[in-house]
Amino acid sequence: MFKGRVKVRQKPMLGVIGVAPAQGEIPNSTPGGHGGNMDCALVSTGASLYLTVGVEGALFGCGDMHAAMGDGEVIICGAETPGYARVKAQVVSIPGLPTPFIENDDVVAVIVSAETVDAAKDLAIHRMLDFLTSVAGMPLNDAAMLMSLTGDLRFCQVVDPLMTVRFEFPKSVLRDYGFEMR
Repeated sequence: MFKGRVKVRQKPMLGVIGVAPAQGEIPNSTPGGHGGNMDCALVSTGASLYLTVGVEGALFGCGDMHAAMGDGEVIICGAETPGYARVKAQVVSIPGLPTPFIENDDVVAVIVSAETVDAAKDLAIHRMLDFLTSVAGMPLNDAAMLMSLTGDLRFCQVVDPLMTVRFEFPKSVLRDYGFEMR
Protein backbone atom coordinates (compact mmCIF):
# COMPACT_ATOMS: atom_id res chain seq x y z
CA MET A 1 0.00 0.00 0.00
CA PHE A 2 2.69 2.53 0.99
CA LYS A 3 5.38 0.49 -0.76
CA GLY A 4 7.31 0.05 2.50
CA ARG A 5 8.40 3.69 2.62
CA VAL A 6 6.17 5.03 5.37
CA LYS A 7 6.39 4.14 9.04
CA VAL A 8 3.58 5.26 11.33
CA ARG A 9 4.35 5.73 15.01
CA GLN A 10 2.09 3.66 17.24
CA LYS A 11 -0.20 5.80 19.45
CA PRO A 12 -2.83 3.45 20.92
CA MET A 13 -6.19 4.99 21.79
CA LEU A 14 -9.84 4.10 22.32
CA GLY A 15 -12.26 5.61 19.83
CA VAL A 16 -15.45 4.74 21.73
CA ILE A 17 -15.76 5.06 25.48
CA GLY A 18 -18.72 6.12 27.54
CA VAL A 19 -21.73 5.45 29.68
CA ALA A 20 -25.43 5.19 28.92
CA PRO A 21 -27.16 8.54 28.43
CA ALA A 22 -29.44 9.76 31.20
CA GLN A 23 -32.51 9.26 29.00
CA GLY A 24 -33.33 7.22 25.94
CA GLU A 25 -31.06 5.21 23.72
CA ILE A 26 -28.17 6.33 21.56
CA PRO A 27 -26.03 4.38 19.09
CA ASN A 28 -22.43 3.92 20.21
CA SER A 29 -21.37 5.62 16.96
CA THR A 30 -22.80 8.91 18.21
CA PRO A 31 -20.63 11.07 20.48
CA GLY A 32 -22.09 13.35 23.12
CA GLY A 33 -22.19 14.26 26.77
CA HIS A 34 -22.23 10.56 27.66
CA GLY A 35 -18.95 9.95 25.79
CA GLY A 36 -19.47 7.59 22.89
CA ASN A 37 -17.55 7.70 19.60
CA MET A 38 -15.50 10.79 20.41
CA ASP A 39 -12.31 9.52 18.73
CA CYS A 40 -10.25 11.71 21.06
CA ALA A 41 -6.56 10.87 20.73
CA LEU A 42 -6.08 11.72 24.42
CA VAL A 43 -8.11 8.64 25.44
CA SER A 44 -4.96 6.63 25.82
CA THR A 45 -2.72 4.95 28.38
CA GLY A 46 -2.61 6.80 31.69
CA ALA A 47 -5.41 9.26 30.95
CA SER A 48 -8.39 9.87 33.24
CA LEU A 49 -11.74 10.43 31.56
CA TYR A 50 -14.54 11.98 33.58
CA LEU A 51 -18.14 11.27 32.56
CA THR A 52 -21.43 12.10 34.24
CA VAL A 53 -23.30 8.96 35.22
CA GLY A 54 -26.97 9.28 34.32
CA VAL A 55 -28.31 5.77 34.97
CA GLU A 56 -27.97 3.17 37.71
CA GLY A 57 -24.70 1.27 37.22
CA ALA A 58 -23.50 3.67 34.48
CA LEU A 59 -23.57 0.89 31.81
CA PHE A 60 -19.96 1.67 30.84
CA GLY A 61 -18.58 0.43 27.55
CA CYS A 62 -15.51 0.96 25.38
CA GLY A 63 -13.99 -0.26 22.14
CA ASP A 64 -12.97 0.85 18.65
CA MET A 65 -9.27 0.48 19.37
CA HIS A 66 -6.74 2.19 17.17
CA ALA A 67 -3.00 1.53 17.01
CA ALA A 68 -2.68 5.07 15.63
CA MET A 69 -4.95 7.89 14.54
CA GLY A 70 -4.29 11.55 13.97
CA ASP A 71 -6.44 14.30 15.38
CA GLY A 72 -9.51 14.90 13.27
CA GLU A 73 -10.17 11.37 11.99
CA VAL A 74 -10.83 12.84 8.58
CA ILE A 75 -11.77 9.66 6.65
CA ILE A 76 -13.67 7.60 9.25
CA CYS A 77 -10.88 5.32 10.41
CA GLY A 78 -7.61 5.05 12.24
CA ALA A 79 -5.32 2.05 12.27
CA GLU A 80 -8.01 -0.28 13.61
CA THR A 81 -6.65 -3.07 15.79
CA PRO A 82 -7.86 -5.77 18.15
CA GLY A 83 -6.78 -5.38 21.74
CA TYR A 84 -7.59 -5.23 25.39
CA ALA A 85 -8.26 -2.20 27.55
CA ARG A 86 -7.64 -2.16 31.26
CA VAL A 87 -9.82 0.47 32.88
CA LYS A 88 -10.45 1.47 36.46
CA ALA A 89 -13.84 3.00 37.21
CA GLN A 90 -14.55 4.99 40.32
CA VAL A 91 -17.04 7.58 41.44
CA VAL A 92 -15.58 11.02 42.05
CA SER A 93 -17.29 14.27 42.85
CA ILE A 94 -15.90 17.45 41.32
CA PRO A 95 -18.74 19.98 41.40
CA GLY A 96 -19.07 21.98 38.18
CA LEU A 97 -16.77 19.74 36.12
CA PRO A 98 -17.90 19.84 32.48
CA THR A 99 -18.07 16.34 31.04
CA PRO A 100 -16.71 14.64 29.05
CA PHE A 101 -13.47 15.92 30.59
CA ILE A 102 -10.07 14.30 30.27
CA GLU A 103 -6.68 14.71 31.87
CA ASN A 104 -3.28 13.20 31.32
CA ASP A 105 0.14 14.12 32.68
CA ASP A 106 0.31 17.33 30.64
CA VAL A 107 -3.18 18.72 29.97
CA VAL A 108 -6.81 18.83 30.97
CA ALA A 109 -9.39 19.06 28.20
CA VAL A 110 -13.10 19.45 27.67
CA ILE A 111 -14.53 17.31 24.86
CA VAL A 112 -17.59 18.59 23.02
CA SER A 113 -19.71 17.20 20.20
CA ALA A 114 -22.21 19.24 18.20
CA GLU A 115 -23.89 19.32 14.79
CA THR A 116 -21.29 21.70 13.35
CA VAL A 117 -17.63 22.38 14.01
CA ASP A 118 -18.51 26.02 14.79
CA ALA A 119 -21.03 24.98 17.44
CA ALA A 120 -18.62 22.41 18.94
CA LYS A 121 -15.70 24.85 19.16
CA ASP A 122 -17.88 27.55 20.73
CA LEU A 123 -19.13 25.09 23.35
CA ALA A 124 -15.60 23.80 24.03
CA ILE A 125 -14.29 27.34 24.56
CA HIS A 126 -17.14 28.25 26.90
CA ARG A 127 -16.94 25.01 28.87
CA MET A 128 -13.18 25.40 29.40
CA LEU A 129 -13.71 29.00 30.48
CA ASP A 130 -16.41 27.84 32.92
CA PHE A 131 -14.08 25.13 34.27
CA LEU A 132 -11.21 27.57 34.78
CA THR A 133 -13.36 30.16 36.54
CA SER A 134 -15.84 27.99 38.46
CA VAL A 135 -13.78 24.91 39.31
CA ALA A 136 -10.15 26.09 39.19
CA GLY A 137 -11.02 29.50 40.67
CA MET A 138 -9.30 31.76 38.12
CA PRO A 139 -10.53 35.30 37.57
CA LEU A 140 -12.42 35.60 34.26
CA ASN A 141 -9.89 37.88 32.55
CA ASP A 142 -6.93 35.70 33.61
CA ALA A 143 -8.66 32.53 32.43
CA ALA A 144 -9.60 34.01 29.05
CA MET A 145 -6.11 35.42 28.44
CA LEU A 146 -4.39 32.19 29.50
CA MET A 147 -6.71 30.17 27.25
CA SER A 148 -5.58 32.31 24.34
CA LEU A 149 -1.89 32.18 25.31
CA THR A 150 -1.49 28.55 26.40
CA GLY A 151 -4.60 26.60 25.38
CA ASP A 152 -5.14 24.53 22.25
CA LEU A 153 -8.39 23.98 20.39
CA ARG A 154 -8.14 20.64 18.54
CA PHE A 155 -10.31 18.45 16.37
CA CYS A 156 -11.09 14.94 17.59
CA GLN A 157 -13.25 13.76 14.69
CA VAL A 158 -15.29 15.25 11.87
CA VAL A 159 -16.88 12.12 10.36
CA ASP A 160 -19.63 11.02 12.73
CA PRO A 161 -23.16 12.33 13.01
CA LEU A 162 -21.75 15.04 15.31
CA MET A 163 -18.44 16.92 15.09
CA THR A 164 -16.14 16.53 18.12
CA VAL A 165 -13.51 19.00 19.30
CA ARG A 166 -11.59 19.50 22.51
CA PHE A 167 -10.04 22.44 24.26
CA GLU A 168 -6.77 21.53 25.99
CA PHE A 169 -5.26 23.55 28.84
CA PRO A 170 -1.83 22.87 30.38
CA LYS A 171 -1.77 21.42 33.89
CA SER A 172 1.43 23.36 34.59
CA VAL A 173 -0.55 26.63 34.36
CA LEU A 174 -3.23 25.21 36.68
CA ARG A 175 -0.49 24.29 39.18
CA ASP A 176 0.92 27.84 38.95
CA TYR A 177 -2.54 29.01 40.05
CA GLY A 178 -2.51 26.54 42.93
CA PHE A 179 -5.11 24.18 41.45
CA GLU A 180 -4.68 20.38 41.27
CA MET A 181 -7.32 18.02 39.88
CA ARG A 182 -7.11 15.76 42.95
